[in-house]
Amino acid sequence: AILSTLAHDLRERRLRAAAPLAPPPCGGMAAPPVDAEAQSRSAEGGAPMFYTKKVAVNTQALNGMRGLAVLHIVINHAFPLSNTSAFFFPEGFPVYGPDVAPQLCRVGGLDLMGSGSLGFFFIISGYVLVIGYAQRTLRPGATLQESMHGAPEGSPCEDGEGASGLPVLNAMAFLQGRFARLAPMYYLTSVLAVLVPAPVTAYQVTPIRTVLMLTGTSTWFFGDPFLVTLWTVQVMFFFYLCFPALAPRIQRVPPRQLRSLAMGMYVFQVVTYVGGYFLFDGLGVAMPWMRIRNFPPMRLPVFVMGMCCAMQRLHALHARSEGRPSPADSWVRPGRFCCGLLHPATGLAIVWVAVMLAFSLAYYMCHQMRTPARFTLEVALPILYYEWVYAATDPDQAASPVVRFFQSRPMTWIGEVSMCTYMTHFLLVAWWTRLVGLLPFWAPLALPLVSLLVGWFVTHFVEIPLGGLLRP
Repeated sequence: AILSTLAHDLRERRLRAAAPLAPPPCGGMAAPPVDAEAQSRSAEGGAPMFYTKKVAVNTQALNGMRGLAVLHIVINHAFPLSNTSAFFFPEGFPVYGPDVAPQLCRVGGLDLMGSGSLGFFFIISGYVLVIGYAQRTLRPGATLQESMHGAPEGSPCEDGEGASGLPVLNAMAFLQGRFARLAPMYYLTSVLAVLVPAPVTAYQVTPIRTVLMLTGTSTWFFGDPFLVTLWTVQVMFFFYLCFPALAPRIQRVPPRQLRSLAMGMYVFQVVTYVGGYFLFDGLGVAMPWMRIRNFPPMRLPVFVMGMCCAMQRLHALHARSEGRPSPADSWVRPGRFCCGLLHPATGLAIVWVAVMLAFSLAYYMCHQMRTPARFTLEVALPILYYEWVYAATDPDQAASPVVRFFQSRPMTWIGEVSMCTYMTHFLLVAWWTRLVGLLPFWAPLALPLVSLLVGWFVTHFVEIPLGGLLRP
């Protein structure tokens, strides 16, 4: 066997030596090996994998997951501005603790910890962008012109010497498409927040703040947009600017190292998040955890985790279609939950519900737990979302009741209108409080329904028509 292997290697070396010299690749990126045997050897040896063809990826469950996240956030935003707790405690909140007022623990606060689902959006976003734009192996642009406007497969180098079989992503077309997706609703809701102010959206309009809002960079300078919930849109805009440079580099991570990279990004965001909090707190910055969580570079590692998750899934699907072992797998593969009785997608759903209920109960028992609980969930949950998204897109877990729930028509419909629902729901809360003050106890039930209807309307009559005019 050893002699046979040595003879095979010798033959390959002779063939490579006898082959005509290929033109040098642009940017130092050679054309990828495409035959199954070479791919299999690359996978076994821990080398990067390259693909020239796309593979079918069922992302329908991700729409339902996006719908769950937006419902979680919308319902949660209604609780602090409603008298739901007073409905259950008409004689006032029970308190306990020392006589010093700041140390008192008030019982009865209701908060579903919706901020814990924000990382869900970032993971899903990184995942779907890779599936949509980076299935085929890309290369970084060799020049600024290539980086900005892309290059097709097999195009000559800008300097006229050599060629590459690898395309370059057209960054301008990509960013224009992303701008068309976000801009109509971002600017509309920002203008409405200024024209019809309410106590929870009444921010001072200054020339500097206006410029930052128009350029989508308020949070880049530790500020707030005119509608506070739009900080997530500005963070996503930063991710989009980074994606064309990140995609070809993430593609070159060997499959067996993708999850390690994702774990590294997870640990990095934990360290920077916690370190940034204590730094800002020491400097006397108001609401330090919000300044840190809204700062785009602090959230970029979570977006990169989503990209790694997508590449891991692509490697597994390509291996499946080619009849070879998967070069990379997740810890939560089938058989590891409840002695194999639960699909990982189902088991992770149970873990997510249990964690949210535990932290909601902690806040219910003491209102001072709200900020620590939200901070902890935002830092800790991205790794759960990474594994959950990977499990939900696994063809072997299509029979999971949780996956079927996410793929159901009601949940995918909510996912389809989730962006506009998210952007408009806080305006509805603000205007409602302006009219009646404290919201009625049933507001957390009514707001999601009204928000979804408004979200559906503006999706079909504002976002889609205007976005179509802006797309390349």
